[in-house]
Amino acid sequence: MTKTAVTANMTPASNKAGQCAIAKRKFGISDIPAAMDKMKWPTSAALMRRWFAGKPWATENGGMDAASKLHQKEIPEQYIDDSIVKMSWLLSFERVQKDYAYLKSMWNSPNAQKQIRFAIIKKYKDHADGKYPVVFNSAREAEEFGYSNTVSVTMAQWRMDVLDDLRGALANYNLRVIAQGQVVIAAKKIEFLVDGLGFYVEDSYDFGDGSDFISQPLGFWNFNGTVIPPEAAARNVSINSNQTAIMETGVLDAADVAEVFKELEGERFYLIQNSDFVEYRQCHGKGGDFRVLSDIKYEAVPPFTISISS
Repeated sequence: MTKTAVTANMTPASNKAGQCAIAKRKFGISDIPAAMDKMKWPTSAALMRRWFAGKPWATENGGMDAASKLHQKEIPEQYIDDSIVKMSWLLSFERVQKDYAYLKSMWNSPNAQKQIRFAIIKKYKDHADGKYPVVFNSAREAEEFGYSNTVSVTMAQWRMDVLDDLRGALANYNLRVIAQGQVVIAAKKIEFLVDGLGFYVEDSYDFGDGSDFISQPLGFWNFNGTVIPPEAAARNVSINSNQTAIMETGVLDAADVAEVFKELEGERFYLIQNSDFVEYRQCHGKGGDFRVLSDIKYEAVPPFTISISS
């Protein structure tokens, strides 16, 4: 199945001087959120619907620019979402537990303490003597202040044997931790008394391939969801065989053949790639990449003092 066949099904809301292909079948990438609903992937479906509802960026291809994706500049408010992804959902996946436990054990590593000192000095260096609470009510506040440590969780680009809501929603993401507590300033000496941690997720929801020669595959999809590649191939072969058998028997009239073919085509699986979303955005003028931030999971820790300056 070629990339062109995947995108040819999408009838445009407003055809821009013939840039959109004429519809040849029903299934398209805009049907994926409903397929995710059928698979009980609520977070994946919500994130993708957010993308379809968003506006393209003011870039050449309408996608998130590299500087924004690399956190080198501030992202406009309309391209940030912190309402969909929940830490309780993330931690419901067993494979996340290892990364979470590792990050928790490394929250005060030497590099983490260096990050903490930098953030504390940046904010409190000119404050008068006193005690100042360090708490974060959202991941946005944590990102602005400066997280303590982070773990990049990745999944091989071509691995499509793990099919669940986490893979559909994030696949690759950053799991972050930030320390909370109280800053104490006395006679120009600054200490940070840590008594709690906050964990959250940061990610970019986008479909850019960068300089990759081949567009990233996002699985084989139909109206009912996605399956692993071998199953998709087997079911497509079966559909082809059934269609051939129907044509060879000649027992159905043309109208019945068309109806049966239509039903069979509805079960066919199609390879979806990043490039299909890029083409959709160029064709329809819709589809906005955005930054994902989760809520914060808080945990108390034994009191720990970090000397910031003396």
